[in-house]
Amino acid sequence: MKILLVRHGETDYNKNRLIQGHSDIELNETGRNQATEAGKKLTEHNIDCAFSSPLKRAVETTRLMLDNSNNNQNISKEITTDNRLIEKFFGDFEGKTFEEYFSALEVQSGLESIEKDEAVYERASSFFNEQYLEHKDETILVVCHGALIRIFLRTLGLYPESNMLINNTALNVVHYDGQKFILEKFNI
Repeated sequence: MKILLVRHGETDYNKNRLIQGHSDIELNETGRNQATEAGKKLTEHNIDCAFSSPLKRAVETTRLMLDNSNNNQNISKEITTDNRLIEKFFGDFEGKTFEEYFSALEVQSGLESIEKDEAVYERASSFFNEQYLEHKDETILVVCHGALIRIFLRTLGLYPESNMLINNTALNVVHYDGQKFILEKFNI
């Protein structure tokens, strides 16, 4: 199975360096333009189905990418949302600045309300294993969130640089054979 794994477009929270997590923030104008332009990244791929986190920023990115992919694929433009693709829950830090979050990480204080990385990885892994059973010889588009992608790839040992962020609308191409994930392209 080929997975086209994409982070959503920019929101005002991204622009202002605020933590979103489960907060359902819409794309801003820059994010809509990014998603429209990112549709061109799909042109060379024959997508069989599209999945998204249920949060507005991911669903809208998926829709804009599909609508602007500049190819005549026979895929349904239907988007299936899945709660397992939702962003990591940042608890009390949602709406706070990255600086506040990183300060708390430094002193390991006030982190009890945050979802554990292991839980994020487990739900993402569950999603991909289920999709493999249904789409093993297909290409799927999956639009979700930066922390989820980073945690998933890092846990698999596929994240190239520990401090590099996943860019808005960045495409990551991953192959999965039911046993092993192989990263073909990262953050393009």
